[in-house]
Formats: sequence, C-alpha cells, structure tokens
Amino acid sequence: MRPPNRQPEGQEEPPPLLRTWGRLYAAVILYLALLITGFYLFGRRFTP
Repeated sequence: MRPPNRQPEGQEEPPPLLRTWGRLYAAVILYLALLITGFYLFGRRFTP
C-alpha cells in the first residue's frame, strides 16, 4: 500500500521556472559565476 501523497516513481514535478531542472541549475550556476566575477572586478577596481 502506498502513502497517498507520493507520486509514481520516475515522475517529478517540474520546477516553477525554466521548465526543466537542468535549465534551472544552469541558470543558478551562471548567476553565481556572474556574481563572483562582479565582486572580483569590484574588488580590483577599489583596492588602493
């Protein structure tokens, strides 16, 4: 007997944005890379 709230195996609910988990993960990695690059450039610009 299955618990009532479980989905069948192999079927996941899609993410709310970008339609696939792979695209969402890629967007997060790209965002983090841009953020790190921005902080690096900011630090280089404003160091004495």
